[in-house]
Amino acid sequence: MDKQKLKTIAKAAAIIIIIMAFCFVLRAHAADISIIPDDMKATYQDSDGLPYFSEMDSYYNLRMTQDYLDHGYFGDTQVNGTTVDMHRSSPDGVNTTFDPMISWVTVGLYNVANMFHSMSLKEVAFWAGAIVSCLAAIPAYTIVRRVTNDYGAATAAIMVTLAPNYFSHTFAGFFDTDMFNVTLPLFIFLFFIESIRSDNPKLRIIYSILTVLTVAIFSISWVGYTFYAALLVLMAIVYYVLAYLLKMDVIESVKNYDSKFQWFINQRMLCSIIVIMVIGIIGVTLISGIDSVSSTISGLLSLLSLQSAGGGTAVSGFPNVFISVAEMQIPTLLTGGISGAFLANSQSVVNGIGGIVALFAALATLYLYTSRLWKLRSVSTSIEKHTGKPSKSKRKSAAQKKDENNRFNLAIKDLTSLGGSDNVNKDKRLTLLYFTVLMVWTISCIVAVTQGTRFIMTLMIPLGLCVGIFVGCAADYIKAKVEDERRLFLICLICSFLVSFPVVEQVNFLSGIILFVVLVIVSAIAVYGGKFFKESDISLKKTAAVLLITLALISPTVCGAYQTASQVVPGASDPMWNSMQYINGTANNTISSDAVIESWWDYGYLFEIAANKQTASDGGVQSGDRAFWMGRAMTTSNLDLSKGILQMLATTGTKAGETLNSYNGNNSSQSTDILLHTLALPKSDAKNMMMNNYSLTSAQADNVLQYSHPDNPKDVVFVASSDMLQKAGWWTYFGTWNFAEQNSTSLQYMVSTTTANITPGHSGTIPLLDENGISFNAVINRGANGTNNTTGQVQAVFDNNNTTVEVNNTTYNPLKASNLMVIEDNYLTKNESIHGATDGNYTLFVLGNNNTYNAILIDNKLVDSMFTRLFLLGGNGQDQFQLIHMDSGISLWKVNNNASSTSSTNLTNSTG
Repeated sequence: MDKQKLKTIAKAAAIIIIIMAFCFVLRAHAADISIIPDDMKATYQDSDGLPYFSEMDSYYNLRMTQDYLDHGYFGDTQVNGTTVDMHRSSPDGVNTTFDPMISWVTVGLYNVANMFHSMSLKEVAFWAGAIVSCLAAIPAYTIVRRVTNDYGAATAAIMVTLAPNYFSHTFAGFFDTDMFNVTLPLFIFLFFIESIRSDNPKLRIIYSILTVLTVAIFSISWVGYTFYAALLVLMAIVYYVLAYLLKMDVIESVKNYDSKFQWFINQRMLCSIIVIMVIGIIGVTLISGIDSVSSTISGLLSLLSLQSAGGGTAVSGFPNVFISVAEMQIPTLLTGGISGAFLANSQSVVNGIGGIVALFAALATLYLYTSRLWKLRSVSTSIEKHTGKPSKSKRKSAAQKKDENNRFNLAIKDLTSLGGSDNVNKDKRLTLLYFTVLMVWTISCIVAVTQGTRFIMTLMIPLGLCVGIFVGCAADYIKAKVEDERRLFLICLICSFLVSFPVVEQVNFLSGIILFVVLVIVSAIAVYGGKFFKESDISLKKTAAVLLITLALISPTVCGAYQTASQVVPGASDPMWNSMQYINGTANNTISSDAVIESWWDYGYLFEIAANKQTASDGGVQSGDRAFWMGRAMTTSNLDLSKGILQMLATTGTKAGETLNSYNGNNSSQSTDILLHTLALPKSDAKNMMMNNYSLTSAQADNVLQYSHPDNPKDVVFVASSDMLQKAGWWTYFGTWNFAEQNSTSLQYMVSTTTANITPGHSGTIPLLDENGISFNAVINRGANGTNNTTGQVQAVFDNNNTTVEVNNTTYNPLKASNLMVIEDNYLTKNESIHGATDGNYTLFVLGNNNTYNAILIDNKLVDSMFTRLFLLGGNGQDQFQLIHMDSGISLWKVNNNASSTSSTNLTNSTG
């Protein structure tokens, strides 16, 4: 290996290492939780001094990794060779189906780390995502470097590794499988492309095998690997279809070879894809069985039904819980208006790509490939080689020539100087290859994005590579074609603005302005001060323009990553963790060892690891039927029904509904109706209603009642937390599901984010909502004396002049409150109608303590709900639930198994 080649490899390795280090530092910044005031940070840090994980899936992955490290398998126990996780899905748990790669990698890092320094598994897990995700820079750089130059390769590596939707799932403290979801696809397509590009048949076979191995690794990392496996096949099909339509000879005649085998291994795409498919199918069949092949295909098709409101659930007729998952919401195209178009964030498609400039750069690359492919279709392979020697000053070393031959130069190569037929055919094949890979990859990802925001991460991979190729092409073009100093300075001026604008908007205003001024001054010196510098092969002015183009493309992504890391708030805090530790401390005999924790599913994974108890639902067990029952338990005003639902889910799960479905032909609407009218009743009354009103036989009723009214119900702890106020729109949506119409409505708590200091005899205004130029405020008035003379109302005023909103000379206030509830110093001092506001649809809930007041606007349909009565009103006036623990924003309620039902057989509960 010659020195020049070693130098090239060393330079590439150095650039990759620098990029990886830079990307890791940005991710590590999340551990500072800098958005939280210093005096509050301790509340968001665990016993190791690290912030709590930023989202709940991390706790499930950590628990599985702990299981693997402790006893060598995932889950709590093994039954007939099947591992079962008894922490999930009361009462029976679930068979563990866990993708092991994240745990294997983390345990490996744990073992390596502890060779040098003592670290807990949780500490290693905290940093694992930030480490693994930075490896994406290696294949991204390599793929683009094979097409263009170091500028483009570095750009692609940064764009992909710091892509907003990837970064927001891989910073320090985010421990999930997303760390593999960009790195491994890039390695798959790196090996796939090389298996076709390589001139050495042996290397093509090796790269094909590496492609399959990487897909296999991905298959134990994330269930979505099937998407990329299908892409490989689709790319091969499109490649040959386009070759046929454009009359490109990509399959040679067998007559040109001594044997069919020799012919086969020389048919680049054909050989690679067949080797990949054969080895892949054999491997999947041997490991998982022949059924896995068909399930893989059906799994791909199911991606297109994720947005169905009533479909895709475990039980027909129940709502699809996936529509409540933020990552499954259909993304918007752009956020932030015109200025937002130049910024990068994870909130929309254009911003997720890296901003409008990056999008245009990516589209320009796709257009460039399309245009070049179209032109190449008619280029003859009979063009003779150009033999004229270049001038001595323009001659290049052998290593430079080899490097240029190894990379496919798309930018400025003239179609008439491609060389002989071999070069023309090679250029055709490479153009078709990259066009097919990038175009099919991009279009497929666009389709995936229509199914949810999380798929923006997949779209950014091919488009990030395209942005890198664009920068490489621009660099080649400027070096070869642009000589005019005014044009160069104009490029520098525009790019200086594009570099600085994201800094102004997302980092620091003053720093952005200073950066712009400095860049303009440096550009002017570089472009017009050439006479003060020694001239080189690549002039300083052109280098300045190329560097600024590179910075202009990556600046929004880098600034967006910095902003994301600076705004990280842990997903848990001491009050929640300590409350779960209280449940875990069963020595107080308040809670039995087999108690079940129930709440909305968001915190389920944290409950399981911190309380070491089983839950009814979590982030992975969120079926439509359980979501409905949990939502109804919190929404209903019939606390006997709430109690019955929670006991049923904890002790027998959803078996009562499944049993009823077996009697009525899977009519889940009727089954649910039966349970809604009987769960609140004593067992004997419930049996009579099932027989008399729903025509069940005595034996059928008894069979259902063993599940709906278990004789020995498990202990249930209901967790009520302040975050559930903001999430009420979803749990009420599921809890009030209309089976006949297959839709629902959401009910809301509107919580003020600010407080007001109001002393006796004074008034104060507390903002509740600002929408379309109108502010909705709670106006609180305190009397001079006494504790029960506080009054309040909701007022709608225009933002610009603070005057009352009127429409057609009539006061307009869609958030008008008809009732007022006041709690002062922990006592309910007022619960009455607001005079003259009986037509309002809301209740104004005012909470005061030591002259500090807050306000919550509650939909009237939620005022008597179980959640309101427990969390906001402290459980007064009921005995179905017992308060066992309270912390800041958290209250734990144990279901009172001994409380007698207040319902009767003639009770009909409209909100039940």
